[in-house]
Amino acid sequence: MSQWRSQVGVGLAATLLASLLATSVVATALALTITNTNPSVTVPTGVATNVGINYVWNGTASDTPGATSFAVSLPTGYTWTAPPTFSLTGTATATVSAPSTVGQVTTWTLSSFSATGPWTLTLSGGQVSTSLTSGSSLVTLSYGTTTSVIATLKASGVTTTGLFPVTISPLSVPADGTSTILLVFGAPGANATCANYTSFTVATTGGTFTTTNLPGVTSPVNGTSATVTCANFTSVSLKTLTLRAPTTPGTATITVSVLPVGSTTSTPDSTTLVTFTKTSAGQGNTEREHGKGARKVAFYASTGATTCAAAPVSPSAGTPSFGFAILNTTGHGRVNVEVALKGAAPNSTYSVYLDQAGTCSPAFTLHTNSRGNGNRHLNVAMVSGATQAWLTATQTKGSAVTNGSNLLVTNLAMVSVKGHGHENAQGNQDKGGNQDNPGRGHGKG
Repeated sequence: MSQWRSQVGVGLAATLLASLLATSVVATALALTITNTNPSVTVPTGVATNVGINYVWNGTASDTPGATSFAVSLPTGYTWTAPPTFSLTGTATATVSAPSTVGQVTTWTLSSFSATGPWTLTLSGGQVSTSLTSGSSLVTLSYGTTTSVIATLKASGVTTTGLFPVTISPLSVPADGTSTILLVFGAPGANATCANYTSFTVATTGGTFTTTNLPGVTSPVNGTSATVTCANFTSVSLKTLTLRAPTTPGTATITVSVLPVGSTTSTPDSTTLVTFTKTSAGQGNTEREHGKGARKVAFYASTGATTCAAAPVSPSAGTPSFGFAILNTTGHGRVNVEVALKGAAPNSTYSVYLDQAGTCSPAFTLHTNSRGNGNRHLNVAMVSGATQAWLTATQTKGSAVTNGSNLLVTNLAMVSVKGHGHENAQGNQDKGGNQDNPGRGHGKG
C-alpha cells in the first residue's frame, strides 16, 4: 500500500511540475509584432532618390529583437547616397553601431538592449542612386535567420539632364556688356520634390545675371548664380533668368545643379556652353544688325501634344529641323515674323500661331509646295510685358506624314522691347498692310 501511495505521489508531483513548467513557458512566450510596408520606388538614372524604408519592431517588457546584427542588401547597380537609420522609442534603451558598408551590404549591430518595454525599433529612410536604366530589384533585410524584402527599386532611365529643364536662347551674343541671353525654365521633373532635393542652383562662368522672376529668388544684380528652394520648384515653369554678356570675348558654361536632401554636395543637372563673340568696330550688337531685336529660331517636330499656349521643350542635340522663323520688333509696338518651312508636309496647309509668353495670335495660313517648303510674313501686335515668344505650325490640310512634321514648334526666343509701343493692333496683316489671306504665302520652293 505504501509503495502504491509512493508511486501515486511521484506521479502527481511529476504532473504538477509539468503543469507549472507549461504555465511558465506560456507566460513568457510573448509574440513580437513586425510591420513592413515594402515601398516600391522609381529611381531615375543618376538621381539620388529617397527609398522610404519603414521596417518596425514592436515589443513589450519581456521582448527582445531576437538578433543583434542587422544587414541591408542593395541590389547590384545601386549605391547608398544616405543609408537608412535606426531609431528606438519607448522605455527600452539600446546602442546601435554606425552603419558599415562592404560592397552592396550595410550592417548595424545592436548592443546593450534593455527590454523594459513597451518599445519600438524602426529602420527607416534611405537614399539611393543607380547607373541602371531599367529593371526591378529588391532591397532585403537579414536579422538572425530571417531575411525579408523591405523595398522594391525600379530604374527609370531618366537622366539628371532636364530635371529642371531650361531653354537658353541665343547661344551666342556679342561681348559688348549689354547683349543678353535668356534662360526660360520648363516644368520640373516628377522627381523634383522637397522629399528628394533641397534646392537647385543656376550658375554661369561668364557674364552676370541681371534680372530674374524665378519664385523665391531676389534679383541677382551682377551675380553669377541664383538658387531656388524646393518650396518653389513647381512655380518655376515659364519663369526666366537673364544673363548679360561681359565685355571680353570668350565662352561660358551655364550649369544647373541640384542639392539632394541630406547632402552638402550639389550634383550637375545640365550644362550648356554659350559664346560671347568679338564685336567689330561700328557694328554694335549683332541683334541690331538685323533690325530691332531680331531673333532666328528653328522649327522642330513637337515631342508631345503641344498647342500654341504650351511652351516648347528644347530639342535634343541632332534633332532635325523643318525650317526657321525670324522675329523682329518694329519699335512701334509690333513684331514682324518671317516664317520659312523647309521639308515639312508637302502640298499641305498649316495654321501658324505666334505665342508671346502664353498669349496666342490668331492663326495665319501657310501653304507648302511639293517639297514641303513654304514662306509667310506675319505682323503681330506685341503683348505688353512679354519677353519670350515661340511659334507653332499645325497641319490642317494635306496627306499624312511620318516624319512628325504635321505639328511643328520653334524653340523659345527672347523678344526685345523697342520704341514706345504706341501702335494698336489693327488686325493681323501681312507685308504691305493687306489683311491675312489664305491664298497668300504659297511655297516658293
